[in-house]
Amino acid sequence: MQGNIPHASGSAVSQLLQIIKDFSSFLENRKQSKQTFLPVSESSQSLMKNWGRVSVPDTVFSFEGPPNAAVFIIDSEGGFFKGEAGQLLVKILGAMNLSPDQVFICNAQVPEAVHSKIREMSPGIIVTLGTKAGQLVLDVPSPVDQFRGKFHEYQGIRVMPTFHPSRLLKHPENKREVWDDMKQVMAYAGLP
Repeated sequence: MQGNIPHASGSAVSQLLQIIKDFSSFLENRKQSKQTFLPVSESSQSLMKNWGRVSVPDTVFSFEGPPNAAVFIIDSEGGFFKGEAGQLLVKILGAMNLSPDQVFICNAQVPEAVHSKIREMSPGIIVTLGTKAGQLVLDVPSPVDQFRGKFHEYQGIRVMPTFHPSRLLKHPENKREVWDDMKQVMAYAGLP
């Protein structure tokens, strides 16, 4: 066995062999006492479960759109223009005489990145979609129901918090409120 381990000293190899022998003995004793499972911590179980998988961070900051867009949107969910909620957002923008490529949109997953992007772009107006985005920008703990529908300020920039399109899919009765919010945005941004 020593010949198969390059550059290993004899004592290191014999120590490794002793550890393997002791561990094998331990496992045999566990097996004889009908204790075939070793206690494993939750973090070790997670590591074993995900072994070999590519790790993708849970918090990814994504954005798209022109940096000089008239409207800067922060999306609580981050799906942008995908799925039913995304299609509804496209319809809302269309009613505002905007297309998806005319707005700048980012997700609310990484607060520091959102604040940095706002400072970098210095938009004329911000629309927050959903509670998470509104709370992030306005630094309030309340649900969006309690602060939507009127302009707020963030570092001198007007902010209109409103419901997320995914909420409108579940509660179509809120569509009128969102449209009222968007009419205020249109008037402030000078959109026809």
